[in-house]
Amino acid sequence: MEDEDLLVQYGLFEGEGDSQNTPYGGGAEIPEPETSEPGELALGQVSLVTPDTDRKRKAEQLEWMECPVCLETPRAGPIYSCRKGHVICRECQPQVTQCPTCRDRHTDCRSLIAEKLLSRLLQDTPVSCKYRGSGCVFEDLVVVLGEHETSCMFRAVKCPASHRGACSWVGPLNKLIQHVIQQKCAQVVKSKPPQSFVSTIGDFALDQTVFSKNTPTHWKPVMLISQDALKFFCYAIFYRDAQGHWFSYVRSFAPPAITSNLRVEIRIRRSGNTEAEDGFLYNGHVSSSEATEADILESGNYLLLRDDQVRKFRSDKTIMEYSIALRQVEAASPPVV
Repeated sequence: MEDEDLLVQYGLFEGEGDSQNTPYGGGAEIPEPETSEPGELALGQVSLVTPDTDRKRKAEQLEWMECPVCLETPRAGPIYSCRKGHVICRECQPQVTQCPTCRDRHTDCRSLIAEKLLSRLLQDTPVSCKYRGSGCVFEDLVVVLGEHETSCMFRAVKCPASHRGACSWVGPLNKLIQHVIQQKCAQVVKSKPPQSFVSTIGDFALDQTVFSKNTPTHWKPVMLISQDALKFFCYAIFYRDAQGHWFSYVRSFAPPAITSNLRVEIRIRRSGNTEAEDGFLYNGHVSSSEATEADILESGNYLLLRDDQVRKFRSDKTIMEYSIALRQVEAASPPVV
């Protein structure tokens, strides 16, 4: 583009400039531009940019920086490009060996202009939730969007049975209950508050028993469904390791701010026995669905029993009965400085 064209585009024209920059409303009248015909813009008059057109312009500029690999607009630099200027986000750049647009093999060039433009646009331009592909229509500024995305009902989660390799499903959280019911990946236990979730753990069929196994044994995860508990998306895990140790704990798909305020009571006893002193009890924290087994063992947020403690609860093919109660406590107030 020629320099003269740039001057026209931005409304800049050659001529003598103002001798002094005076504030608006200082008493001097601002002459109205002359027009030869009604509605016709005179030379030098610049049309007003409405908020709607400004928003569309910024949205279009964000689209310019969409990564051709993940089809997402970066939210932060660095932004890379090939020698022809095709951008690639920082997450995808290490995974490609050539530009997906033009096949140029030099994809490690930093695009400083794109980074500066992105930083400027994201200051006041709302962007879509990263789970819009699953149905979320929420939009907000990047600085606060992360808070929504950590609790978005459309965020991707793994099936609770993935911990034992029994299911590889990954999908939006709002489809989780439907998935486990249809695929029978988990045992669904329902309750009406203030009652606890109550069910049993069974042994192998025929003449086999878990107590004679020298390999780990897992039971289906238990989805805890009630009007109050549904918003926490909690599920219980029961398994026995090869050494005869029994582990029981509860996980939650809720965001950390909610999970940290959840408490669970797990009670193990003989089926049909309501005497509290005849069972074992865990009363403590709920673990995150994203925590590893090592994280949970290190935290101590589980009930641990041995074969000889569990065996006394066995009745025919029912090994034990469990009851689970959930509650939410108030968040601790920050310390006064």
